[in-house]
Amino acid sequence: MTDTIITFFRELTGNDYLTLFIISIIPLVELRGAIIFMGGMEGINLIAGMMCCVAGSSVMIIPIILIIRPLIRKLKKSKLFSKFGKRMEENLTERAPEISSENENAIKKKMPLDLKKFWGTFIFVAIPLPMTGSWTGSAIGGILDFKLWKAAIAVFLGNIVAAGILTVIVAFVPPKYADFVLYGFIILAIALCISLYFSRAAKREKKEAKEKDKYGNRSLYELAKLEQEANENGEVLIKKEYIDDDGNKHIVVGNDETRNINAVSKDEI
Repeated sequence: MTDTIITFFRELTGNDYLTLFIISIIPLVELRGAIIFMGGMEGINLIAGMMCCVAGSSVMIIPIILIIRPLIRKLKKSKLFSKFGKRMEENLTERAPEISSENENAIKKKMPLDLKKFWGTFIFVAIPLPMTGSWTGSAIGGILDFKLWKAAIAVFLGNIVAAGILTVIVAFVPPKYADFVLYGFIILAIALCISLYFSRAAKREKKEAKEKDKYGNRSLYELAKLEQEANENGEVLIKKEYIDDDGNKHIVVGNDETRNINAVSKDEI
């Protein structure tokens, strides 16, 4: 498998180092995949190859940090991609180093907030696991909303550390076994995806249950969610009274004159 992919890119570029540079830019593959492919290349200088992988995976750091927040805002306001934008923001926030408003003052006493964000982002990228590369690290750096240069340096340094660890591993694996390393990495990625999916589902259920307890009932909870989403998207929340077929008076909540499927009883407002 590695031979087929390497041959394909070699025919396009005509150069092993340029091949590694291009592979390391590709999302999901990135630096981690490129270094595994490097293990299947005979006669290549590992240090030079590693630096090409670092350079390629670092190309998108600044663009991603700059565009991730505006992109998510655009997606959330779009009717077609609203759910996707919200899910993307939720996933990135969950993977970001945890900084909550309740413990922010305590954190500042021990370590400046920006420094905590810097080290959190650096460690996230430096651990050479699937889905912790420069694309995800840069997106998290943008979501954390600290200075561009700090976020970029944190991701770049993390890239170098991850590259160094993987290069050492690859150096001890004969090229003929590169496929086994690649398959192992793919299996690990699938296992992590499944684990993250179930852990996040459990966290969401726990958070939703806690919020429902806070508001007292499901209707007030759903109304609070609608108000929060409207504020985030810069929309006006419309509340309209109507009388159903049984003569009961209700309030329907929605945005921009559109009735929402969540009808809230007037007694519960």
